[in-house]
Amino acid sequence: MKSVYNILLLILLSAYAQASHLRGGEILASHVSGQTYRIKVRLYLDTQSGKGAADALSSVTACLGNGDTKTLPRTSITAISTHVAVGEYEASYTYPTSGIYQISVALDSRTGNILNLPNALTTSQFLWTVIDTQAPNSTPVLPYLEFEAGVRQVFSIDLKPTVADNDSITVKVARLSKPSPGTCGVRMVDHSYLFPNEISATGTFRVEPAQNKLVWTAPEVVGSYLFAIIVAEWRNGARISESYREGLVTVIDRPGETVEVPPYESSENGGVITSTPVVRSPEVSMAIQAYPVPTEDFLTVKAYSKQRAIIRLQLIDLNGRILTEIASKTPQIAVQEEFDMRRLVKGVYLIRASNDKDAVTQKVVR
Repeated sequence: MKSVYNILLLILLSAYAQASHLRGGEILASHVSGQTYRIKVRLYLDTQSGKGAADALSSVTACLGNGDTKTLPRTSITAISTHVAVGEYEASYTYPTSGIYQISVALDSRTGNILNLPNALTTSQFLWTVIDTQAPNSTPVLPYLEFEAGVRQVFSIDLKPTVADNDSITVKVARLSKPSPGTCGVRMVDHSYLFPNEISATGTFRVEPAQNKLVWTAPEVVGSYLFAIIVAEWRNGARISESYREGLVTVIDRPGETVEVPPYESSENGGVITSTPVVRSPEVSMAIQAYPVPTEDFLTVKAYSKQRAIIRLQLIDLNGRILTEIASKTPQIAVQEEFDMRRLVKGVYLIRASNDKDAVTQKVVR
């Protein structure tokens, strides 16, 4: 009987060691010489609920974009608060030929209790950076992506590189990336993710491009929010690197000046949700915009619901047949999708957007 208890104890200890611990991360690449790069994976680790797993993560495996993989040992772990540490994993690699390569790392065991990623514990973290070794370069180094914000207070973070060169950068917020199946999967969009301002359906969460500042005006619900940004680096008008990075904002109730929270704006569509038609009538809860019209290939459709709901988009012919249907997997305020029109005969079609209360249509021409 004693041996049975020992086995159960080992199982429990093993489960504890695998507790959730990933809060975010990024991949940095530094040019050494020729086709040799120093690759660094930086992970933000929960050392409160996931200390055992964070301590045990002594190395990560990176896919190098050319079919090779490389084990990166942990070179440092640094506490940046009472419950968060930054682990850095790095090694050098020499590419056999010049080219454009995606470096990626897929890891399981995200931290839990993330408001805008309900299935965080079962969602893989997928970090990636694309480099062009034909243009020797080191990717931008940004501040650690762990922040605190106050309820109904403006949150603003400067995203200018702390290690600057003569290249320029652009930053935009993005939905989370996830890997396709396989050892070195391709990146896909995780549509279960919500932007931070979609939780309260108010305010704005975006990068102000002129200053490269991440600004949230303003959080209204206390809790932890995951965010993702894509940092592109440019030289003489050509993009020489692009890196996807994840961080966490913890919203707390703290003293300080508060602001009036503005109406909701879409983070994904690059600004104001009224890039789709304004819904002025209280009886109408949906708006839709489809473009370009006419189109020869793909049709972009944006739809907006006044209240968070499952949004359904349908492409319909004039005989009433539904040719294509796309529905959001979770309740949304805004969606954007593309319809492939290339195989359809020329003519008039309808795009229909609906929520659980209302529906609107727009005519489109192929």
